[in-house]
Amino acid sequence: MRIGILTHPQAINYGGILQCYALYTQLLKMGHEPIVIRREADRKLFLWEWVRTLLKVLHFPRYYTHNNEVDKAINIRPFVEKYLNRTIPISSQRQMLCVCRKYNLEVVIVGSDQVWRRDYAKNFGYNYFLDFVPSSVKKLSYAASFGLSEWQYNRQETERIKKLLLKYSGVSVRESEAVGLLKNNVQIDARQDVDPTLLLDNYDYSEITSHRLINEDYIFVYWLGKKEKIIQKINSMEKKGKRVITVFLQDEKEQVPVEDWLSYVKYASFIVTDSFHGCLFSIIFKRQFEVLENDSGGKGRIVSVCEMLGIDPNGHKDYSFVEQRLSIVKRQSLNYLINSLS
Repeated sequence: MRIGILTHPQAINYGGILQCYALYTQLLKMGHEPIVIRREADRKLFLWEWVRTLLKVLHFPRYYTHNNEVDKAINIRPFVEKYLNRTIPISSQRQMLCVCRKYNLEVVIVGSDQVWRRDYAKNFGYNYFLDFVPSSVKKLSYAASFGLSEWQYNRQETERIKKLLLKYSGVSVRESEAVGLLKNNVQIDARQDVDPTLLLDNYDYSEITSHRLINEDYIFVYWLGKKEKIIQKINSMEKKGKRVITVFLQDEKEQVPVEDWLSYVKYASFIVTDSFHGCLFSIIFKRQFEVLENDSGGKGRIVSVCEMLGIDPNGHKDYSFVEQRLSIVKRQSLNYLINSLS
């Protein structure tokens, strides 16, 4: 089947890119033809960026920004271009209404990651609830997330979301909290499934992972929040003679390739992170890790997956037990995909 995947843009978030890669790869394994729907900011925002670039060229200093001088994704884009078949960039509702016909889609899957988080989804109308998909095309979600523990939508938005979700062939969410949010607010019975990254095995990722980059033992710190929140801990570890390798997603510098990021996780002796997918890839590669919370919150999604797999987020991980539990929930999630697409 020709299947469209609607998820976050593949920009500079390693977890966001790899969860898309994982769902895409799993669908390929199942014999389908996936394509990622490349939904980007509306055209009017792109027009403003074009105008601002022109003003910079014409030497209007107020439009100079240091951030624009750094292409943070320059090392990441090759991975996306190599492994993901994507549509052309789509920057309007009008274009979205044509995407199913243009690419002969038989199914559209929304997910995974925080695609239903209001402060993100609202920028695209109801696209992330698949309002653009005609009735002739099957609709479903896979491990979609609201990102937060509270329902963020107002009454009017809630009614619209309910009408759209009632047309789905299946509603799958990532966190146990999301099951309750849908039940309590739109009276939809959803199921909880594992993040797409857990559908693949560690050897699937080893095939695309760089060779070991650091020969000595090291602690890997992958941090999404403000660097100031973790610097003290890093300094403490270094004073104890530990080698610390860091990737700060908010740094205004070129980020490392996806393959290198995977290598840092795979070969680390210990991992410290505030990232949901930082935790998941620690689990995939059977690394011991510690979870800290950043200012944006959302630790509930980490707690949820740890509860599902029987893991203490900040305790010792018994991966022999985790593997047994993971094999069960993975099989259940794969069965949902198989049944929903049949």
